[in-house]
Amino acid sequence: MPQTQTVDKFFDAVTEAYDALLDAAKSANDRGYRVSRRLIDEIERGQRDAVDLTRRIAVAPQDIAGSFTTAVRSLTDSQGRVLDLTRQLLDEATDSGREGRDTMRKVIEANRSAGQAAIEATRDTFTRGAERVQNLRPSANGTKAATSTAKPRSRTSTSA
Repeated sequence: MPQTQTVDKFFDAVTEAYDALLDAAKSANDRGYRVSRRLIDEIERGQRDAVDLTRRIAVAPQDIAGSFTTAVRSLTDSQGRVLDLTRQLLDEATDSGREGRDTMRKVIEANRSAGQAAIEATRDTFTRGAERVQNLRPSANGTKAATSTAKPRSRTSTSA
């Protein structure tokens, strides 16, 4: 049976990977909410501006200069809001890419740790099993083999 420390290492690494994915999902949800909320706000402002412009023209149809000025101001404000919204979308996309890379790095590191813990646990289990089998195997004269105190060689791995 693998040591508790190795099993804990494995499950801690798996938990880290899931936490990283959960944090990324929450962040994406928050980002989507911010963008959606901003888009709804801008649609409301645009609708109010259009109604105000239409009302002004309906109230004073002969005031062409005033209507034209109001229309230009409304159009200019609308373009400014579109630019601000575009800037926010680009900022959110940039943040999303950065967070995606960070999340992938965290998941890869956690999976690497989980893999190393699993290898350690498997190696430990097989080593103990081999020792037990060695102890149970009868010798040539029919008695049990003596317990071996030699430790099996472990292979060291190099990580990149």
